[in-house]
Amino acid sequence: MMALEGNIVHVLNPSRRGPAYRYFEATKKLSRVRDLFEKLSKLRKRRTIYDIYKNIDASYYGYKDEEDGVLARVEGPTEAKMRVKAEE
Repeated sequence: MMALEGNIVHVLNPSRRGPAYRYFEATKKLSRVRDLFEKLSKLRKRRTIYDIYKNIDASYYGYKDEEDGVLARVEGPTEAKMRVKAEE
């Protein structure tokens, strides 16, 4: 960022897909715009590690996969073939 004049800030476009744009810092001082920035800062609450891991339980790690019996039905025949091969 490079300040050009007073309240105007020239922001280069890092993606280079379009032209660079000018950001007028004075717009932040307008009442409605200021309210929008305040709402955004309230909405963007950063999640903590506790919030991320709060909803992870044993099923996430695969410990409950064998309870419904689907895994045994799908892997059963293949497992039996592998046991026969291992015994030979």
